[in-house]
Amino acid sequence: MRPSPLKLARPIRATRRWSFACAALLLLAGCPELRYINTQATLEPHVRANQGGPWEEQSKDVVFYPARDILTLDPLWRLLCGDEAWNAAGDGVSDSIFFTNRPAADLTPTRIAAGACVDPPPAPPFSIELVKTSGATAGFRGRDATGRRYQFKLDDAAYAEMGTAAEVISSRLLWALGYNVPPIYLVRIDGTGDVRFDGRRATASPLLDGVLGHFQFDWFRYRREVRGLRLACAWLNDVDRVGNNTLVVAPHPPAKYYLVDFNSTLGAWQGRPKQRWHGWRPAADAGVIVTVLTLGLVRAEPNPPPPVFSAAVGRFSAADFDPLRWRPATPNTAFDHLTPSDARWMARKIAALRREQVAAAVRAGGYSHASDETWVTDTLVARQARIAELAR
Repeated sequence: MRPSPLKLARPIRATRRWSFACAALLLLAGCPELRYINTQATLEPHVRANQGGPWEEQSKDVVFYPARDILTLDPLWRLLCGDEAWNAAGDGVSDSIFFTNRPAADLTPTRIAAGACVDPPPAPPFSIELVKTSGATAGFRGRDATGRRYQFKLDDAAYAEMGTAAEVISSRLLWALGYNVPPIYLVRIDGTGDVRFDGRRATASPLLDGVLGHFQFDWFRYRREVRGLRLACAWLNDVDRVGNNTLVVAPHPPAKYYLVDFNSTLGAWQGRPKQRWHGWRPAADAGVIVTVLTLGLVRAEPNPPPPVFSAAVGRFSAADFDPLRWRPATPNTAFDHLTPSDARWMARKIAALRREQVAAAVRAGGYSHASDETWVTDTLVARQARIAELAR
């Protein structure tokens, strides 16, 4: 099935008068900083990081940013003035605080399997400094036998391997595409003396120095690498790509912008199987009302939905996958700005990965059963083929 046409008008060539008017309106609207942070390869650490909680940030995504765009007639200005990325360099982007160009041809399967992990893995026994009390995933902050500090995240007790495999696989593939992700290692917890943790499988990610806070995707909605992330998230079914799942890190200037938390990718939602609607609509959507009023006869998602493949994989399928109809659970204005040019750029990067490279990332996820590893690899390759059609 071919993907639907991109539901964004191709930019209309603006006359010089329109271009001047649009530039003037942007300046009058107080946008010099917006222009700066969406065009510069590097940013000073004081530029754009916040400490807002998840509810505060998601209220902006769901209510404030959409309302702002309606009141400022944003879709109209995009139609009249064009909406190409401000930092585009030819058909792509230059290296930046968000992104490093990593040509697929230069990456061996072994290199992709390691991803951002370049240091030796954590060594047990582990010790606990602080038990995690927020979020849906159990875990703790602690040290390994060498004294290195890590954030440990465990699988849900009922779904062994699901969350940890998703974390490892998706972080490897996003790294291969060029994004900043932290090193994530698979470990077996040992030596803590805590019966809640010892013997269980977990991921361990070293604590990064100089964390300033999170960033909002909306701030960077005119950067190609941030817009193009929409297709990468569609490929990996990364439905929880929100501001609180990012980090701004600056042990030394300039700042570096990371994507973090990947246990809601592939077939997982916070370490448990995805709901049937994940990837098809936002959590708060008018379609929910239609579904209720029609007693479930009208749904955004396929009916019946793809089944849960296994307790380790969750609900992950290429059936009915359309990358341009895919939706995150929380609206993302940067994703909404995706243009055909942005889509072609990211589609080419995804399509350039060979099956053996994808398979290496999946193998790093450490599934116990070959059938789970094969299913995830086959599904990723099938979804990749749908996205590749946008590269033409």
